[in-house]
Amino acid sequence: MRPYTARVMQPKPLDTSLSAELRAIKWFTLTHAAGLLAFAALMSGFFWYLHRVEEDQQRQALYRDIEWAQQSIRLKLREHQEEVMASAPEWALPEAANSPRTLARDFLARNAEIAYLSFVNSDRHIQWLLIARGVPGVANRSPGSRVDDSAGFGTYYESRDGRRPTYSAPFLGDDNELIVELYSPVMRDGVFTGSLVVAYSLSRILTVDLTPEVRERYQVALTDQGGNVLVSSSPRRIHEANLSYELPLDPPGRGVRLRAYVFDSRPRLFERSLLLAVIGLTLASTVSLALLWRHGRRRLHAEAERDRLFRLSGDLMCVLDGRGNFERVNPAFRALFGASAENRTLASLAHPFERAVVEQALQRASAREAAAANFEARFEHPHGWRWLQWSLRSDPDSRDPALYGVAHDVTERKSAENALAAETSFRQAMEDSMLTGMRAFDMEGRVLYVNRAFCEMTGYPSDELVGKIAPYPYWPPDDDAEQYSNLDMVLKGEAPAAGFEVRVHRRDGSVFDARMYVSPLVGRNALQTGWMSSITDITEPKRIRGALAAAHERFTTVLDELDAAIWVLPAASEPVDESGDETPGGEPLFANRAFRSMFDDHPQAAQALASDAIAASDSVPVELHHPALERWLEVRSRSIRWVDGRQARMLMASDVTRRHEAEERQRDQDQKLSQTSRLVTMGEMASSLAHELNQPLTAIANYCMGLSMRIRRRHERGELPDVPETLEMLGKTATQAERAGMVIRRIRDFVKRSEPERRSCEVATIVADAVGLAEIEAQRRAVRIEVDVPAGLPRLLADPILIEQVLLNLIRNGLEALAGARRRRLQVTVIRRADSLEFSVADSGTGLSQAALEKLFQPFFTTKKEGMGMGLNICRSIIESHKGRLWVDTNTEAGCTFRFTLPLPGQDEIAQAA
Repeated sequence: MRPYTARVMQPKPLDTSLSAELRAIKWFTLTHAAGLLAFAALMSGFFWYLHRVEEDQQRQALYRDIEWAQQSIRLKLREHQEEVMASAPEWALPEAANSPRTLARDFLARNAEIAYLSFVNSDRHIQWLLIARGVPGVANRSPGSRVDDSAGFGTYYESRDGRRPTYSAPFLGDDNELIVELYSPVMRDGVFTGSLVVAYSLSRILTVDLTPEVRERYQVALTDQGGNVLVSSSPRRIHEANLSYELPLDPPGRGVRLRAYVFDSRPRLFERSLLLAVIGLTLASTVSLALLWRHGRRRLHAEAERDRLFRLSGDLMCVLDGRGNFERVNPAFRALFGASAENRTLASLAHPFERAVVEQALQRASAREAAAANFEARFEHPHGWRWLQWSLRSDPDSRDPALYGVAHDVTERKSAENALAAETSFRQAMEDSMLTGMRAFDMEGRVLYVNRAFCEMTGYPSDELVGKIAPYPYWPPDDDAEQYSNLDMVLKGEAPAAGFEVRVHRRDGSVFDARMYVSPLVGRNALQTGWMSSITDITEPKRIRGALAAAHERFTTVLDELDAAIWVLPAASEPVDESGDETPGGEPLFANRAFRSMFDDHPQAAQALASDAIAASDSVPVELHHPALERWLEVRSRSIRWVDGRQARMLMASDVTRRHEAEERQRDQDQKLSQTSRLVTMGEMASSLAHELNQPLTAIANYCMGLSMRIRRRHERGELPDVPETLEMLGKTATQAERAGMVIRRIRDFVKRSEPERRSCEVATIVADAVGLAEIEAQRRAVRIEVDVPAGLPRLLADPILIEQVLLNLIRNGLEALAGARRRRLQVTVIRRADSLEFSVADSGTGLSQAALEKLFQPFFTTKKEGMGMGLNICRSIIESHKGRLWVDTNTEAGCTFRFTLPLPGQDEIAQAA
């Protein structure tokens, strides 16, 4: 690296600088006068050019406005012509010649440029005449009069012979009004019956069809072929030198032309502006020369103050060349870096890691840009590195390549900033790691701070929340009253310490429930500046509590709506009486509405019925008659484990008095009522499900009993239990428990919902759940169910429970059809069609007759002895509500195949359902 030499510039003497400044002021005065002359010439040329541009713009506006006016008049006349041609046959009906012509009068009232309407028949007699308001009358035009060839009536023959609407030449009417008539021939069955005459006033055309802007800017006139003015929009006399434009006007044609003159095309802006410019330039020259001398003296004083500031400033000041060599430094620079630093460059004094930043700043400052090159860097110091904040700037108005720099020592501030940044980063990391949403707002409710968890909960970034006041973006749109009430409670300091529930609106439109805790926000001066709140999402816990409450309410509602009396009694302290039977004791643990209405007045009767029912076997109905109740009751009893774990007895009493009184007479009616009960299916499956659950439960009991016996034997022999053998027995027990749990889960999923809901669902899951429920009955009937569901089938948009119900009904029908068959195999298949999925259930049973196939889906038709006849009808309704189809085919060998299809949804439908 080549050595740099110091080029320290000494301040110039004050008297030398003063004489140089005086000479500069003299030459500047002369150049200023020359500039004024050049400016006057430039302004003259500019006003001349402005005059030419204004004339050209005025001419273009004239052409555009008059062409638009021509098109407006032509379009209006053609619309009238089409409407008259369409309405003329109706207006000219002979039988309505003397009747009020509402449509014609309306047409005349809507168009102010029309003077009158008339109809001239084929004999040239005026059959009727309608005159516009404001028109005194029409000469030679009255109903019943015959029209001669005057006043342009020769157009009548031209229109009649040409079978087309024809305009007449302009002629003078009453009150010196120029009229143009439109003759529209009226043809009936190919025979000319007359002409409908529409008379236009040329002066009204200019008044009505021209906009006020056009009439204000131009004098618009209608002329004939010879250029003679027929009518004009203004009586003012226009000079022929003014700008003008002329266009033919067809319709009406006949040589009529549209001519327009500009009212004033000679602007006076040029002359006035030039005079004002000359006067202004003269005054400006005089004032500027006087101010120039004053400015020179002030500049001398300003430069003296600048040199004093350079010497006395506590900040570092220097003058550098483009390569960073110091040309001049102030005393503060020498005090910080020492006198030897003047012999080095600015970049060589910087830290090695930051020299590139210094060189880039020098390049930016040398580019003579208006903005200064600002940077911070570490610089060499006898006692270590010091942070300096530099500002480098060049003078863009000077040819001198020198750079001017100012630096301020920010070492202490930098150390404080680094410590603060480390602490802030640590606090930010803590806040971002929290799962609880934090929000701070001032005493007026303005949001001051939100953490990342709060932003993720609401979906809004922090810059859209900070600074907001109520109503906040995350408030539900339909809950402003409740939200304002909560905010008022918080601002008053009345928020409960245990928190309160709020509803929060996410940015995607969803709403979730949260629990908010509020505490005062206290500053360093022990004064409260706002409130700090934490928010926890409680949507899932609240949903679970709501689901449990809803389940309990549904259970209680169902039991209360039953006609049968249901109650639960605690087990007696002494389990048997003198006869060896169990005797219940105590008040009922539970009783539904029917029990209370039936036994509140007869508690002894309820006790007697319970004793008689418990004496019988579990779940075996006992019909009893009690004189106090005067009713026949069918009572069932079974032992259950109550919610607190103790043994109890559940009893159900149904009133069967009517059955005993009229059993034979009501047999047929009872059969029909029993067919309408939807509990038949569940009742039929109950025994199979109980049998299926009994096997794993029995196995669990046996495994536990065997394990306890083995452990007891080893204990009696003083031996320790065999751990592998114990684990094996416990594993088998867990397997059987999982088998029972799978059956219970499928039953729960099948019956847990009460309202249909369409959502995206897997085909394999629906088939597996339906087959899992039906397989219990299939094992009892010794039927093998074969399932063929290909992998990778698309998802359906359907109610999985309803589809599972349809599939389960078809499988159960197939199982019943296989009773007595030699080959007991049921095939469940799902295949994909072009735009749907086809489900099929095929059996090898006895099949159906042709008569049964025709009535199979009708309500109350069944081939079973105990069937309702509603199952297949309900299944078809479910499939059709899903836009599918259900039908049955007869197999070639034996049995039937029930099939139904479900359409495949699009991706947008699946996304919308999700």
